[in-house]
Amino acid sequence: MVECFFSILTRQALTQSVHRSKKELKQFLIRYLKQYSKNPTPFTWTKGPEHLQRIIEATRQLSGSPSQADKATERPPA
Repeated sequence: MVECFFSILTRQALTQSVHRSKKELKQFLIRYLKQYSKNPTPFTWTKGPEHLQRIIEATRQLSGSPSQADKATERPPA
């Protein structure tokens, strides 16, 4: 959830903003948070568990990490 919020903050506010001091940045963030909090919305998952599982499996294949299915079929050394 924290990563989602920082993604939103980056896309909506920080990408086009310029701050010349820490104080300016802090004031900007406080104003943004107050505005953002005026219309809070719950986070809604847009991908189902099957889609997330496919992403996990694809990531494991890219990293060379064995999947749970591979681990289940492994035999112990003789």
